[in-house]
Amino acid sequence: MSDEDLKALERRTFRTASDDGLWDVLIAAVFSMMALAPLLSGSLGDLWSSAIFAPILLGTYLVIRAVRKQVVIPRIGIVRFGEDRRRRLRRFSLVMLLVNVVALLLGLAAAIGVQRGWVDLGGGGIGYPLTLGMVILIGFSVGAYAASIPRYYLYGLMLAGAPLVGEWLWQRDLATHHGYPIVFGAAAVIILVTGITRFFTRLRGHPLPQDPARV
Repeated sequence: MSDEDLKALERRTFRTASDDGLWDVLIAAVFSMMALAPLLSGSLGDLWSSAIFAPILLGTYLVIRAVRKQVVIPRIGIVRFGEDRRRRLRRFSLVMLLVNVVALLLGLAAAIGVQRGWVDLGGGGIGYPLTLGMVILIGFSVGAYAASIPRYYLYGLMLAGAPLVGEWLWQRDLATHHGYPIVFGAAAVIILVTGITRFFTRLRGHPLPQDPARV
């Protein structure tokens, strides 16, 4: 078996073990926050309308871990990946850290600049949504590369365009809160349905062993 065949086998094994749709559910939960938080900001304020989702996201993550341990692993098993895969994941972690640091610095700079009148985002109001879309696209592109899951590229494109579409709707009085409840809500539903469908498809394709090995 050639090196290319081994790499292809490793990629398929990685996807079989990791692409169970559960991370899609977590992604949907994160972006549902971006859809719902603006609707709660009037009663809870900007800080608490976002902070209230922290325990929800943590609970979702813990449930996903438990489901993977109790439901997925008994059917698919555990694999140990080669150096190439581990190197990809390390690069992914590093790039995501850099993306988040840059996004944080840009956000702080923009907030301070706008508050003091130094910065005019301009561009017909698309400066912030354009920046947000770029950060989302970079993050999902790196994630798709590291995980070898092509649909993450599609998620990135969809979510990167969502702020621009929302801004377009808002400027034409077709939506409130810059359209975020509509565009991110729709994207979260699509990702959630995709993830759940993937999860149950994977379970049907990998039933529990009739005579599991005894340790």
